[in-house]
Amino acid sequence: MSTGPTVTLVTPTFNQGQFLPQTIESVLAQDYPHIEYIVLDDGSTDDTPQVLARYADRLRAIRHPNMGQARTLNAGWAMASGRYLGYLSSDDLLHPTAVSVLVGVLQADPGIVCAFPDCDLIDSQSRVVKRHVCRPFDLESLVVQQECHIGPGALFTRAGYEQVGGWRPDLRLAPDREFWMRLATQGRFEFVRQSLAGYRLHPRSISYRDVSEEVSREYIAVLDDYFSRAGAPDGILARKAEAYGRAKLVLARNAFRSGRLSRGLALYREACDLHPELGALATKLTLARNVVSKPLRAAAATLRRLGPS
Repeated sequence: MSTGPTVTLVTPTFNQGQFLPQTIESVLAQDYPHIEYIVLDDGSTDDTPQVLARYADRLRAIRHPNMGQARTLNAGWAMASGRYLGYLSSDDLLHPTAVSVLVGVLQADPGIVCAFPDCDLIDSQSRVVKRHVCRPFDLESLVVQQECHIGPGALFTRAGYEQVGGWRPDLRLAPDREFWMRLATQGRFEFVRQSLAGYRLHPRSISYRDVSEEVSREYIAVLDDYFSRAGAPDGILARKAEAYGRAKLVLARNAFRSGRLSRGLALYREACDLHPELGALATKLTLARNVVSKPLRAAAATLRRLGPS
């Protein structure tokens, strides 16, 4: 590794001063010596500038007016000099060997365009609440079942990135999964079964937010774009109606979570019209579980904050 390729990691941050030091320290603690680390402050109004000032001699920190996560990430990658690129959200963590392990995987096989590790869910106090939450990459699962199991720490080749471009700035909920769909046209994804990262859930993370139907409909827009391009595998093309049905199911879930019950029911019926198998009892139970999981996670997070350390 003393002569290994440069890896560029980009952290976009907006008002995450509470967690940012742990994120930065986890990158600076990597045992891989060739890391270019860029942290972009997307117009934060908290103590983020003061936090970054403490690390001015150990990373590249840039502040700009707020322009959103996707544009911020794209700006960071445009500055990158690394052969391999990645990102780390400003509330997540990497274990010290994460980069070296992933670089080893990418170096061993030029057919791999992306390598990503397993990870654990952590709370606001960095305590593990669930272990091993990632799974091997499966394009059919990503497109059809709306399941993205790539967590923090993924590295991908610069060559692959340059072929497909960065994150779509118009997307708020699904820019990562849409990017993975495009990147998958450039090579294989390799899943490292070691837990090498921490994915933080806390009351301000996107997993807790109410999402409007207008924003949720970007899942439909992503499918529209995907199926409009040539080259989709036959197995995915054969399940196109199911893909749209499951996307409508996500819209229904978000409507239920936000208390829009009648709209949620209407969207669920639309999902079943597209893919009748979604009317099965198992799907209804899963939908109910996913709807109630959000307030339960929020309550559990509150109890952990109030409980003994």
